[in-house]
Order: sequence, then structure tokens, then C-alpha cells
Amino acid sequence: MHVAILGCGSLGGVMAARLAEQPDFDLTVIDRDPRIVEAIGRNGLILRQGKRARTFSVRLVEEAQDLCFDALILATKAGSLLEAATRLKDNLAPQACVITVQNGLAALDLIDAVGADLLVPGCVLWGASMESPGEYRITNSGSFIVGGLGQTGVNVTRAQALLSRVFPVTVSNNIRGVLWSKLAITTTFTTLGAITGLSFGKLAASREIRNIMLRIGRELIEVGRAEGITFEPLTPALNIERFLSDQGYSRALKHLLIRILGYKNRHDQSSMLDSLRQGRKTEIEFINGRLVQSADRTGLAVPYNRLAVDLIREMEEGRRQAARENLAVFRSLD
Repeated sequence: MHVAILGCGSLGGVMAARLAEQPDFDLTVIDRDPRIVEAIGRNGLILRQGKRARTFSVRLVEEAQDLCFDALILATKAGSLLEAATRLKDNLAPQACVITVQNGLAALDLIDAVGADLLVPGCVLWGASMESPGEYRITNSGSFIVGGLGQTGVNVTRAQALLSRVFPVTVSNNIRGVLWSKLAITTTFTTLGAITGLSFGKLAASREIRNIMLRIGRELIEVGRAEGITFEPLTPALNIERFLSDQGYSRALKHLLIRILGYKNRHDQSSMLDSLRQGRKTEIEFINGRLVQSADRTGLAVPYNRLAVDLIREMEEGRRQAARENLAVFRSLD
């Protein structure tokens, strides 16, 4: 199988390393970042997990040119996802599968461009970082959830076989509900991690921040229900709807679950924070911003999510820096 990964950031780099030595896959990695191209060309792709480090040889190109792929994993940022999928469509073999691994709901924007039968949205339940160009670390082991949007399940089976070489894969019959459930994690941990500059572990250790997370999450549940979404559990122990709705778990249990989730991912930093530090646009418009757009359509008030979007926009413009003191603006909503 001829496989391409577009984007060699934290997720793409880990997937490339795990797939590089699979004998039944002919892997090509596509990335235009000259720092990554130069580093991997010079030193190979380095993957670390714990104290162990391995170096992998991968085929890295800046453009797909006339290459043809049976499977394409889109690991680029959400903002460039539609353009990338459109650009690479001519490089796909007939009935190739196109797999997305972005946070948020950006995968659903590709239905018209790619075709529902080819598109396999994926949800990532593991963590990684790019410590420097070409050097990657697995920060938290986990799994994928994938599902189809079309009438056939052939490409879902292909995606499962491919991604299972990286981490275990679960197939869901309700991938939209999975993406909305994962959005609950991203709108809270990822966004607040960028606003405060804190690791996920430190976020979850603060009662004030946990309260803000629960407010953001409750707004998400209300908007999702208005959009007709049936939220899907991410794991048997992580039922997002019971976690965040008023009719769900007790408040004490909700706080405990956030602390457990934060501890499990205690070393993880927000990918949005990394973008800000590099002077790049974040994915806020595809995360909390997408929720605000849905709320505007359904007539629901989402003041916590709207404020989170405003804060990140200020940070993108250089008018605000990541700091715990930024939380003070949420207190005006109480």
C-alpha cells in the first residue's frame, strides 16, 4: 500500500516513525517546512518515548508531484486542511482513503472536496510533541477512534489496518459524536493551556480552572444537542455527556475526573500555545470558534467560549501574553 502523510509536526512525525519500517507500506512524508526537511535529511527522524530514542529513515518530499497514494493521512493544521485535501486529490488512487487526525470538526469540511466514501475522520487519544524539527516525543500513549461518513465501510477498514500500526484503533458508527466529544477536551484543556501557559496537569490541579472548564463544556453540550448531535463516549470511563451536562455526574465526581484526566496528561502542553510561541495563527477558529458559530446558528448564548476566542485572538495579535492572570476576565461572567 502506498501511504502518504501530509505534515510532519508532532502527530505526523510519530505516525511516520511508526509506519516507516512496516514492510507492507511504502511511505512518503510531505512537508514544506525547510527546518524539518533539513533536519530529517541530515539526522533522520528521531522518536523518543521515555528514555528510549530511535532514529528512522523516511522518504520526505516537499511536494507530492506525480506520486500516487492508496491512503493519505492529513496531519496538517486545520487552517490548511481544505486547501491541502483539494491540492492532493489528483494524487489519490481510485477508492483511496483519506484520513484526518485534527482536533475539532474540520474533517467535516472535507466532505464535498474529498467525497464522503473516501473520507475517514479520526480522533486522536494520544499525545506527542515535536521537541525540535525532526525530533519527536510520545508524551502519552493511547488510541485512535475512526469512523465513516459514507455508505461503504471499506475505507474505514483500511484506515483501521493502517493506523493500528501506530496505536490501537476503535471503529465508531457515530464519528460525528466522537468528534464533538473530543472537541470538549480541546475547547477546555488546549484552549485554556494556551491562555494560561500551564501544562495540562497544572490546569487540572486548579479548582478555578476546573470550574471554567465545566462552564465551557456545558455550553458545548447545549450547542451539540441543538445541532442534533448524540455524544459518543471516548472511552468506557469518559462519557462526555454525563461528564459535562447538568443531569450527569455529581459536581464532585466531575472535578475528580478532570484531575485524573489532567494527571494522566500532566506533561502535555497545548498545541495552540506552541503555535503562539512560534508567532503562528492558532486553530482557535476551528475549536471554540466553531462552537461559537454553531451557537449563533442555534440562538444559544456561549459567553465562556466566546471569551476564550477573544482572548486567543488578542494573543495572536500580540496584545496579550500567556499567563494565569488572564483567567481574571472569566470572573466577570460569574
